[in-house]
Amino acid sequence: MRVACAALFLLVALAADLSSAVDDVRITIPAAVTFDVTNVNLPTTGRPSADTVRFNSLSVPVGRVLNISVKADSDFVPPGGPAIPASKVSWTTSGATNGVGSNGVLSTSAFGQLFQSGATKKNGNVDVTWVLTPPGTPVQAGLHRLTIRWKLEAIVP
Repeated sequence: MRVACAALFLLVALAADLSSAVDDVRITIPAAVTFDVTNVNLPTTGRPSADTVRFNSLSVPVGRVLNISVKADSDFVPPGGPAIPASKVSWTTSGATNGVGSNGVLSTSAFGQLFQSGATKKNGNVDVTWVLTPPGTPVQAGLHRLTIRWKLEAIVP
């Protein structure tokens, strides 16, 4: 059995579409999540086991809400050998405050919704747990990197 260590780095790449200069939000997102894979045949939960996405001071026009979504820029960049597909990473949300969390799977082609705030809510949060499904073999041991793009939008729900 080959042992692999993979790391998912959620590098802060934000694509903000808040429609006008008046729209504004302060957001805290995970800087990095690490998967310490010790068995390529078992799922691995990212560390920290749950990370919190928070927003505050949301200022958007009446009738709009904050939508937060994520997308992988590419598949994992391996130290050698084949890449682990980004679609092997999923997330689950829990403990949403002032909005609704959505579970999903990373994609390299489309953004997946992670959270949507409630109407007129100025702050809120959601806990996010990341899981790497078994990457299978062959996977080369070492550091595998993945960049995630976060998209913030003021939308009409």
